[in-house]
Amino acid sequence: MNKTLHDILIFAAGFGAGAFVMHHFFQKKYETYYGEKYEAEHENLRQKEADMDKTIEERATQKSFEQLAGKYRTESDPEDIVEHAPIEIIEPDQFGEDDEYETCFLSYYADGKLVYDGEAEPLDEEDVQKTVGTEALTHIGEFMPSAIHVRNHNYHKDYEIMQVRQNWSDIDPNEEDE
Repeated sequence: MNKTLHDILIFAAGFGAGAFVMHHFFQKKYETYYGEKYEAEHENLRQKEADMDKTIEERATQKSFEQLAGKYRTESDPEDIVEHAPIEIIEPDQFGEDDEYETCFLSYYADGKLVYDGEAEPLDEEDVQKTVGTEALTHIGEFMPSAIHVRNHNYHKDYEIMQVRQNWSDIDPNEEDE
């Protein structure tokens, strides 16, 4: 019995020593392995966070630039650009509603002269074509009697043209001399 007890104690001591050595060996091995893995993952997360902060900062800067730039945007901006005819006839209620367009008033006389209100000289044919177009003058009275409204997208102006029954030469005596 003494021998059996001795064998059991030696077996238990060997088992305990083996378990103790294996525990310390694997503990150091796994601490090293998982420590490196943890540090790599932690560094990866820090890098992603830094990239995210940089992206947020860039987007915030871009957004503030877009808000500041407003109407001074260039054609290369990704915003949809609406194509307009350079000169279009508009309804009377659209006249002056767009703040980006200046309003101007003209008179169209019976003898075919178009004059800015307050001006002493009528527009020549080339200026009429550039400002309101000759097509607009044929549509006088379409929306309201003796008037037509024209939007010039090139000059950013809205024009109101009132038809006058008098001749320009009756108002301006110098016109007869020419």
